[in-house]
Amino acid sequence: MSTLARHLNAEFGFSCQCWLAVDISDRYFGSIYRAWFSTTLNPQLNGSSSNPLIIYQELDRIVHTNDYNHSRIDQYRQRLQHWVGGSALSSAEIALLISEITTAPIPAFRPQLWKIGLHNIHVNRLINLGQFPDEYQIRDLIQTEIEVIAL
Repeated sequence: MSTLARHLNAEFGFSCQCWLAVDISDRYFGSIYRAWFSTTLNPQLNGSSSNPLIIYQELDRIVHTNDYNHSRIDQYRQRLQHWVGGSALSSAEIALLISEITTAPIPAFRPQLWKIGLHNIHVNRLINLGQFPDEYQIRDLIQTEIEVIAL
């Protein structure tokens, strides 16, 4: 089987997710997760927006200082609304979730740092290559493929 581990020459991927996105996936999408990831925790050639360690540090600080005016929170709200709005959920569920996302308190955006095992993920599940050299996307991760390494 051609796996992501062989294709990317890496055993693991690393990703930072906000709690609200994970919670929505658990409640509405059968614990199927969408994630951008890199093959190193701190990819030096990626921009800050594609570095799991930097994203984790930024979200952790935002949550601890309750920085509700931070642009990263607005960005997460918009991305989550776009994701939910484009899903196959009913219009009532979409409206409910968009309201939840819009009014979510800052602690709902607390970070989770993930380690993704790439050995059992078929290469055809790789959806997108990002703008940076170590940036990839997968839209159908399941719980057994991830390990939360920091909350």
